[in-house]
Amino acid sequence: MKITFIIATLNSGGAERVLVTLANALCEEHEVKIIKFHPEPSFYKLENKVLVKTLPQFSFHNLYHKIASRIKKIFALRKALKENESDIFISFLDTTNIACIIAKIGLKTPLMICEHSNEAYLKSKFWRLLRRLTYPYAQALSVLGSSDKVFYEKFVKKVVVLNNPCHFSLNHKTHFQKENLVLFVGRLDRNKNASMFIKAVATLRAFTQYRFCIVGDGELRENLENEARALNARVEFLGKVEDMAGLYERAKVLCLCSFVEGLPTVLIESLYFDVCRISSDYHNGARDLIESEKDGLIVPLNDEKALALALERVLNDEELRRNLVENARKRQKDYELSNIKQQWLKLIGELL
Repeated sequence: MKITFIIATLNSGGAERVLVTLANALCEEHEVKIIKFHPEPSFYKLENKVLVKTLPQFSFHNLYHKIASRIKKIFALRKALKENESDIFISFLDTTNIACIIAKIGLKTPLMICEHSNEAYLKSKFWRLLRRLTYPYAQALSVLGSSDKVFYEKFVKKVVVLNNPCHFSLNHKTHFQKENLVLFVGRLDRNKNASMFIKAVATLRAFTQYRFCIVGDGELRENLENEARALNARVEFLGKVEDMAGLYERAKVLCLCSFVEGLPTVLIESLYFDVCRISSDYHNGARDLIESEKDGLIVPLNDEKALALALERVLNDEELRRNLVENARKRQKDYELSNIKQQWLKLIGELL
């Protein structure tokens, strides 16, 4: 079978991680290609069997060029779809999904589109309107949660909930040499809300033996570094890290502080490394991934005091932390790559 994925970029994001993981798994038995919009190479390792095509680059430096370049990009994408003969096209993320639906007009190859954030994450009224007008023309839409399924079923004929696969496996080692390390992992933008983590750490004056690290990069990094200095918060900014397994193996706790999420990769990856998970009660449901007080802790949105208290609890009580991670291990099978791969192939088979 010939499968072509389409995505804007292969940077260090969660959706990009999922695409690369799926492409690497599927290329063992199928011919897999990736069409991407931006020229940067993949942040995550791709198998040599996976072919990558980058669309021509266009100028976006003023309003005229932005409009003209979007039109040119649609035609370039259509040309690429025609040239890369496939049994199915699979598009990732909202604006790319819209572009693919428009570019595929008149082409018979089925198109599956994938959402990786809650529907409310797309704020622009213009793009929300385009989404509402174009999504009904996709043959299927995959989402990450039941609330999104209910939302999209109002105007998309086939909506399926598919969990993100984890590129770590149940065969991964199960004993870790833990250090006094607490992580925040994510893009440094408003939604991921690293500021909440910094404010919480600033109040934890007694935990001088711990390292509190922010992993990731983004447009707010300089502002966040300034905030950490102003609050005298002992936070280290590590930037993008390729060897996340090495960090997870050593970390005791992971904090997620987002306002909105789809199915956060970090809350799944940390299951495989005995990292205790503390999450904000983000929109779309942290409770899909964490049963609070059983296999992790959930704190109110944007509440740094509640996060600080939760951190104090697990850092002061090793038995509590161990109980939470032992219960969390039971969720690993839900995100096994082999299981998720079969679900994808089943859906593709239905579309063909």
